[in-house]
Amino acid sequence: MRPLDAFRYLKDHDLPLILSFPLREEKDRFITGKGTCYIEEIHGSSRVTFWRFAPSRLLTSLKDVRTIYTTFEIKGDTYGCRLTDILIEGHRMIAGIPDSLKPFLRRFLRVEPSVKAPVLVYLKPSHRGTVAFLVRDISEQGIGFHSPSILELEETLVCGVGLPIEGRIFILSKASIIHRTESEQKRTEGGMRRFHVDGVSYGLELFAGPEDANKIRIYVMQREIEIRNKIQEQW
Repeated sequence: MRPLDAFRYLKDHDLPLILSFPLREEKDRFITGKGTCYIEEIHGSSRVTFWRFAPSRLLTSLKDVRTIYTTFEIKGDTYGCRLTDILIEGHRMIAGIPDSLKPFLRRFLRVEPSVKAPVLVYLKPSHRGTVAFLVRDISEQGIGFHSPSILELEETLVCGVGLPIEGRIFILSKASIIHRTESEQKRTEGGMRRFHVDGVSYGLELFAGPEDANKIRIYVMQREIEIRNKIQEQW
């Protein structure tokens, strides 16, 4: 589906878009903020105007954002794209129509924990003791975290998750590694480009029991409300 056709469909059927953008939570800490909007007008084949934003102060958080990721559903399929060339005028936002769309495959809401109330994941790598990592993001069925070095992990394992709800709770879940990405930093030395590994990002799929999955769901919902309140507090 072409982006222009998708936006026309959303406008004609008065369907919402979900906007995701960097939101400053602490001085040096950005998380993903989210909100919704609708399409008011499409200008030819290049520009589109959005309105009816929620939370009501969402536009205040977007005023200094250069790129916004948006997802939306059409006939049971979910798509995503990036909005650029953004201009905010009054209670409306104008952006360029993207060149392409991509299928959006995530089924569960994912949030980034607060630095002040972190989520921890505990793992037992091969040939070493239990190690703990700060969780980068979490959903009902998945966890992302970063390690400064490569971990020798089995494809399936048991992990522990510490959640900041009900004071502090700890759950155990079976998990499977679904991706591992080595991040590289580029530097220049004497005109030569060199690379060095700057840690590894891991993604775990969780297979928690119904009761424990519900605890993760409660945390995710509470955290989502915190983030929405943070947006609403923007001036």
